[in-house]
Amino acid sequence: MPRDFSRRSLLKLLSGTAMAAPFAHLLTSSVAEAADAAPLRFIALFTPHGFLPEYWTPKGSDTGFNIDFENSVLQPLQRHRDKLLVLDGLDYRVLYEHGRTGHEGGPVTFLTGSEVEVSSGDELPSGPSLDQVIGNAVGGATQFRSLQLHAFEQFGAQHVYNSISFTENGSRVPFELNPANVYKRLFGSLGGSPAEAQAILSKRKSLLDYLIKDATRLKSRLAATEGTKLDTHLAALRDIERRLTNTGALNCARPDAPSDALSDLGDINNMPGLTELHMDLIARAFACDLTRVVTMTIPGPSMPWIGIDEDIHNDIAHRTDTQGEPARTQIRLRMVQVQRWYAEQVARLMDSLKAIPEGSGTVLDNTLILWGNELGDAAGHMNVSIPTVLAGGAGGKFRMGRMLSLRPGKDPLGSWPGPGSPLPGAVEHNKLLTSIAQAFGVNVDRFGHPDYTGTLPGLT
Repeated sequence: MPRDFSRRSLLKLLSGTAMAAPFAHLLTSSVAEAADAAPLRFIALFTPHGFLPEYWTPKGSDTGFNIDFENSVLQPLQRHRDKLLVLDGLDYRVLYEHGRTGHEGGPVTFLTGSEVEVSSGDELPSGPSLDQVIGNAVGGATQFRSLQLHAFEQFGAQHVYNSISFTENGSRVPFELNPANVYKRLFGSLGGSPAEAQAILSKRKSLLDYLIKDATRLKSRLAATEGTKLDTHLAALRDIERRLTNTGALNCARPDAPSDALSDLGDINNMPGLTELHMDLIARAFACDLTRVVTMTIPGPSMPWIGIDEDIHNDIAHRTDTQGEPARTQIRLRMVQVQRWYAEQVARLMDSLKAIPEGSGTVLDNTLILWGNELGDAAGHMNVSIPTVLAGGAGGKFRMGRMLSLRPGKDPLGSWPGPGSPLPGAVEHNKLLTSIAQAFGVNVDRFGHPDYTGTLPGLT
């Protein structure tokens, strides 16, 4: 009589050896996962200090937008213009409509869409961040559901300004400062040379061959319902086999370990190198399909490598509303230097992802980057018109290569009485979070605070 195995029993049968561990997470792939479509990936980048509208906002029309003008903050992204969707006029309504303004609420609500909860004595959201929700939806197909990276820690690890990733109950997800630790976590079990990598792949393929043959023999002993389930897992196993026999699998050879020259994580002069290392590891992790979800914070207490030795927060951001000349222009152009350096890092990450072939395109084509901030206009220190950029190909989910003006020709503040009151014409960033979640297959009609529903029109 055919045996009626449970799903758990089937998985145990197919993944019960130690050698299967490197790809055991793929054994639950669905038939759709086993299709030829490349996986969609998500990166959230958070940088601080707000922006200056005249230097950040693209000129021209939404479809003919121009970022290649004098002192344009986004100019470093010009070479990726066709992979940008610049969002102008998105607000953290959940902050200012609940009486909150300024810096600290931004990191909390950036990916959560939540108001800031202070009942515990800490500043936390009431729910999970977008990266964790996406990671739970798609991360089961990879070794790591998500990665949380940070280029330079300020104020102590638990400070509200350091975290953008949160669990279901609103707790902070620990981030990793040291690229050496990220490297060990991602690549510690991989061979160091192409020959060693090929040997590991051959062993894995041999085990896959055994599993496929054994599962095929097992099918004749199963009831029809369980046989159908086994067909699904066989399709996934054959897809893994196809990936391993693809020459692109050799891209998973272990990269060089990070240099000890950057081991002092507290030296601000090391921040550019640490940022670069983290971003290189993101690219390698995506190439190996070790993860599909990453968050990264790039702070900026000062930037001596570009001649910004003063405290950016207090000596530049808080003084961008200076009225007297030439001080006003000098201060604001120094803020442009800061924000352009951040744009250069985003462009460099896009370069790295574009350099990795995938199918008929590149990894960049199948990645969505969300680059955000905690403030709108730095001078006003308000959470209104937050500078937001979507970048990458987004797997075709969104229509890139344009600007989306969400309240064109309107003074965003107008006659607004201030925090605690609705702002006429405001568009909440919760709608963007909902749209991104849906793009990754998450079935939601809102994200974060329940007052803000629906998706963001105009993305597709």
